[in-house]
Amino acid sequence: MRKVIAAASSSAVVAGTAVTALLAGAGTGAAAPASLTLNYSCPFPLIGTQTLQIALSADIPATATVGQPTPAFDVKTVSTVPSTATQGLSLVGAATVEGSAAAASTVNAPEGTVPVTVPATIPPTPVPSSGSFQVTATGSAPSLTFTKAGTATITVGDIKLTLHPKKADGTDTGLGTFDSQCTQVAGQNNTLATIQIADAPTSTPPTTQPPTTQPTTSEPPTTQPTTTEPPTTQPPTTQPTTSTSAPGGGGIQYSYGLRGSSTLKTLNAKVPLSGGIAADLDLATGAFTADLNLDPTRMRASLFWFIPVTANVAFQQEGKTTGTLSGGVLASDSKTTIKLPVIKLFGFPISKSPNCRSSSPSDIKLTSGAGFDPLNGGKLSGTYDIAPLTGCGPLNNLISALATGPGNTIDVTLSPKSS
Repeated sequence: MRKVIAAASSSAVVAGTAVTALLAGAGTGAAAPASLTLNYSCPFPLIGTQTLQIALSADIPATATVGQPTPAFDVKTVSTVPSTATQGLSLVGAATVEGSAAAASTVNAPEGTVPVTVPATIPPTPVPSSGSFQVTATGSAPSLTFTKAGTATITVGDIKLTLHPKKADGTDTGLGTFDSQCTQVAGQNNTLATIQIADAPTSTPPTTQPPTTQPTTSEPPTTQPTTTEPPTTQPPTTQPTTSTSAPGGGGIQYSYGLRGSSTLKTLNAKVPLSGGIAADLDLATGAFTADLNLDPTRMRASLFWFIPVTANVAFQQEGKTTGTLSGGVLASDSKTTIKLPVIKLFGFPISKSPNCRSSSPSDIKLTSGAGFDPLNGGKLSGTYDIAPLTGCGPLNNLISALATGPGNTIDVTLSPKSS
């Protein structure tokens, strides 16, 4: 689960900003307002593939003249970042997002097609706590020179984003810096502007008499006119990344390894813990459900400071673990029946029953500190009670008195699994 979410706000900024560098207008033509709104599918960590809407507007000259460079002009973009992307960014503590992009577009002119890929810089953009938001960006277009009269069209293509969300103190989130290849949603009109290109004015022919010798016929030049291209004209060579979708039902799945320990108050005994947890988080509400698996373990203690006691310990989860991740704090609640299938005193079994267990599940509530990062995991702690034991044989009451009661503590660390 590493790797986004992302960070949809940056993608919106870039999609517009990078496209601005692809536009060209005529030197002396009248400016004509041009506008275009496009949807893109962008894969992000945490939140899967999101659809971003980007509106572009510019006063693009409607005409150009052969051989005359077009001037630069400003283009404005307004990008709408969906609320799901905002939730994903907030989840990892992102206060701003910045980065860069490479947008692929095409100028289709009478003399040929010019592919243009233009890098753009995304300035730090604040991320709100919730809801969708808009990002405005402006850019300046390069100059083109057309060599043939006719009609040129400017179409907008796909966009590759490199995004870097940051926390309020300027440090990285768990997302780090990541790429997202945004693909234009099919079936859209992606023509931003059309330019009519006129021939260059011709000079007045000479009035002198033509020579008496038979004129020779001049062949037209065979060299094709060239198009003055922007500095970056090659399309990106990096293959698009594969889009990933969010898990079904709108949840985001996390998988962690778990390590830690629990201290039994009555015996002052530390029980090592290991296992794993797989959670499904609802971004909209911050609520999650999880499957908790704790490995069998072994407890060692000293009764009255000199009598060695050992016990095999197993855990049976009763239903799902539930909880919330809100405001950077994770809180979970698990119902667990504790089993003691083997108990030894001085190395001799005093209980060897698979039915030796707590008479009711323990309600184990764990809480993280502030700033819990679901990408990197973190520490959780809490307290719980152990109900009286049952099924432990003839010495059940004695064993129960030694092992049960309130005030038991637990401290664990969650570490994200690679898959």
